[in-house]
Amino acid sequence: MTFVHNPPDQNRHSEAIQLPSPDMMLATAREAYQSYCQIHIDAQPPVGVAMDRNTGRGQLIFSEQPILLPHECFISAEQIEIDEPSQPEDIELN
Repeated sequence: MTFVHNPPDQNRHSEAIQLPSPDMMLATAREAYQSYCQIHIDAQPPVGVAMDRNTGRGQLIFSEQPILLPHECFISAEQIEIDEPSQPEDIELN
């Protein structure tokens, strides 16, 4: 077995990664939650959404005691419904 060491390239520009804002994560969680509830009218609603802080992607959670990875946060269905804006068009997802 041979190992090769690749030193960092000095000419390579590292781009700053912009993490999703809390407002964007809430909007994404709300969208996933509402989409599921509209399609699955007779099904059990999710208890919330686990959001990945690095990518902003969400995963619906149906368990009362979700197990989260270190880079995830949980947004409950209550928070999604309480914080719902009066007009969804007002949310900017730059």
